[in-house]
Amino acid sequence: MAKPGETIVNTVTGETLTFQKTASMTGGELLEFHLQLKPGSTVPMKHRHTRQDEIFEVIRGTVNVEIGKTRHVIKPGEKILMNKGVPHRWWNSEAVTSELIVSFKPAADTEDFFVEMFCLASSGKTKPNGAPTFFQAARMCGKYNIYHPVIPVFLQKAVSLIFNLFDKK
Repeated sequence: MAKPGETIVNTVTGETLTFQKTASMTGGELLEFHLQLKPGSTVPMKHRHTRQDEIFEVIRGTVNVEIGKTRHVIKPGEKILMNKGVPHRWWNSEAVTSELIVSFKPAADTEDFFVEMFCLASSGKTKPNGAPTFFQAARMCGKYNIYHPVIPVFLQKAVSLIFNLFDKK
């Protein structure tokens, strides 16, 4: 379980995340964290959350966001909402580090996803771009309700359920 003030680092994607508000302190309503992105940092794949909205508020630098097929450039002081169910991705193409506040409503267990994913990446257990392997994604998608945008969600949920039957965690 993440704690406010706790910082985790993804050495592959260039993300540094510091938890500000966690599920336990908001009754599950909100997860909020400060995110620093190194130049060229990117989420390794387009994805969608089926039960949560995600909000980016840029503090410094600029962050590029693709929601559906529409691209946006978010600048300091600007916010963007990624509605649940809509495929999205982001990247930092600036020559400087960008900083933003990221919020998930409701929180669900998304903080656990970030802790697990950053640990896997920093341990060299993901694909070279930081994306989960097929087996990692198959287990995590249903567990954390984060899905590939093209494969039908019902199919991903079924595969994830099977993989999680054998999860020893």
